[in-house]
Amino acid sequence: MKKPFAKLSTIGTVLSLALISACGQGQGPAGGAAVDPESPEGQAFLFRQAVMRVAAKKSATIGGMARGEIPVDEAAFAKAVNDLVVVAGMMTEGFMPQGAPGDSRALPEIWTNWADFEQKAADLVTGVQGVADATRTGGFAAASPLVQGMAGNCGGCHRTYRMRTE
Repeated sequence: MKKPFAKLSTIGTVLSLALISACGQGQGPAGGAAVDPESPEGQAFLFRQAVMRVAAKKSATIGGMARGEIPVDEAAFAKAVNDLVVVAGMMTEGFMPQGAPGDSRALPEIWTNWADFEQKAADLVTGVQGVADATRTGGFAAASPLVQGMAGNCGGCHRTYRMRTE
C-alpha cells in the first residue's frame, strides 16, 4: 500500500534537521570557521548536513538488518529504504557552485569534477531504487542481498569526495 505522504514526511524530517542544525550554529562541523546560516552557502551546507544525517540514519537501519546486527522488521526496513530513495535524490542539492563554507568535510574535488560527483550520486539513487523495488516485490529476503552494493555507492563517493576524519 502506497503512503501518499511518505515523501512529505521525509522532506519534513530533512528540513527539521536543517532548522535544528541552524539553531545555535556557531562553528563549522569540525569546530573551525563559523557558518553563517543566513548566507546561501550556509543554507546549502545546513541542508546537505541534514540530508546526510538522515541518509546515515536510514542506511544504518538498512545495513544493520542486512548484516544481522538488528532484528529484521519488514515494515521498518521498507520504510527506511523508501525514505532513503527520497533522500538520495536530494544529495546534490546542497552543493552550491561557490563551494563549502567553514570546516565542511566536502573536498574541493566535488566542484572540479562535478560530472563524476553527479554520476556517483545518480549511481546511489539507482542502487537504492533497486533495493526499494526488490523490497516491494519480495520483501527483506529479496532486497537484503542488494544492500552491500548500495552501500558501495555511498563509500565510492565518500572515499573520493569527503575529507576523512581520524
